[in-house]
Amino acid sequence: MKQKRVLMKDIAARAGVHQTTVSLALRNHPSLPQKTRDRIQKLAEEMGYRPDPALSALVAYRQSTKQNQADQVIAYIVNCRNEEELNESHVNRQLIENARIRASQLGYKLDLFWFGRDYKTSSSLNRVLKTRGIQGIILGAFDYHNIDLQLEWEFFSVVKINLLPTKLEFDAVLSNQMFGVRLAMRELREHGIRHVGLAVADHDETHNRNMFSAGYMVGQRHLDVNDTIPPFIFHRKPNEELIQDVVEWARKHKLQAILSNWNSFDEAAWQLTTEYGQDCRFVPLDADERTKRYGGIFQNHPLVGRRAVDMVVGQIKTFRRGPEESSSLTMIPPTCLAFQEWPPKVFTPESAYELVT
Repeated sequence: MKQKRVLMKDIAARAGVHQTTVSLALRNHPSLPQKTRDRIQKLAEEMGYRPDPALSALVAYRQSTKQNQADQVIAYIVNCRNEEELNESHVNRQLIENARIRASQLGYKLDLFWFGRDYKTSSSLNRVLKTRGIQGIILGAFDYHNIDLQLEWEFFSVVKINLLPTKLEFDAVLSNQMFGVRLAMRELREHGIRHVGLAVADHDETHNRNMFSAGYMVGQRHLDVNDTIPPFIFHRKPNEELIQDVVEWARKHKLQAILSNWNSFDEAAWQLTTEYGQDCRFVPLDADERTKRYGGIFQNHPLVGRRAVDMVVGQIKTFRRGPEESSSLTMIPPTCLAFQEWPPKVFTPESAYELVT
């Protein structure tokens, strides 16, 4: 005989509360004391309660239509030094544009909040977010500088794009850079290229849990070379000096290909090919509009931006607030662009990174 389905009214009767209280408790609504939520959730589990997915979807839809779209704002927080730094990055442009599109599709508006420029302190930003009734936050374009962001996190649903700020334990979404390196090396191997080197900045390694070098180490096992080539981990410095360092490193190891997420290093490969007669190509690990002509890796930043919105909206609707006891990491797979002939017929460096010491 089929067992009778346990309903919210059954839990309410057993707990001695109104059915609305049970509904709020099962959705972990912050309007109820934590003790009450825990007691009702435990009782529901003991009674074998299982939510009806169709009914839950209907309730979520009705709640989303109670507010005007303009009132439902997701805060996209950045901390770049200025607009030029933000806009010159193809990564940030793709992330923000696609996050806005996805937010609009889900009935939200995405607003940019500039920590460190428009909001000098955490308290000032926190006050504005709470005053506007904003529940969802995406930590987007965060660099390694000025990241001491301390908000009243218990009021917000939060998702990070990439891993910065590293001290804040929230769910994060990012490109699978480790797989991207391996994908590029596999493509090079199929083209008969074996002497491959990785050049990556030390701060990229630190803030991305060494995923570039990890993928490179695994990829080298399949290249069938007698000597392993150590990755070139460099510090930030003026671009001209950095390119010369890359040239010397590539000459020393007789590289046939330079892998890097820094799109200015095609200039180093060009110098090696044309000035030193060393046939060395550049393979971008984060191809932009200029370097995608070489092939390499497309890190799928548009999907990262859209997925971040999906995740934070999911948290908002299920009343998940504050840091996670065990945060999750969503990895978006990159794709490999078709490799082109090297060297290109026309070379225009147009350096993507004008660095300062």
